[in-house]
Amino acid sequence: MDWYEAAREYDLSTGGAELSSLPAQWQRELVALMLLDRDVNNGGYLQFFANQGRETYEHASQALRAIGARRMAEIIDNCQALIEHFPAEGNTDERAVLPNLIIALDGRTVKGPGSVLPESVLARVSELSYEFMGYPDDVGDLAQRHYGLLIEADKGA
Repeated sequence: MDWYEAAREYDLSTGGAELSSLPAQWQRELVALMLLDRDVNNGGYLQFFANQGRETYEHASQALRAIGARRMAEIIDNCQALIEHFPAEGNTDERAVLPNLIIALDGRTVKGPGSVLPESVLARVSELSYEFMGYPDDVGDLAQRHYGLLIEADKGA
């Protein structure tokens, strides 16, 4: 089974619960890697962080290192360090880092425009996001090689 497809299945199996609800560390890493890939490619690192939070970042960083995607791990670690350098005083909502307006499906405003991050940080995270999207490491192949046997063993059980 393809790593990405397996990760989506594991993610769905949580029923929206935290990654910690998955029984194995490698499953948490695999799902975090898929979420990272999906969100960064759909809107950049800030979208990933706003949607998934710090715990998923930690699992994704571990996953990238485990598969040997060293440059991509450095990229997201740099993004996270930039975000954490400018904490939002009293604001625990990860969406506060996003610069754009967020509107819910029902049309109400969830978050107004503006970010708790300075413009220079937003620009640098954007640059790093595009570098990530350029895939300096072959994440797909590396993830399949690293997690493939684990997935097969788990699905065959």
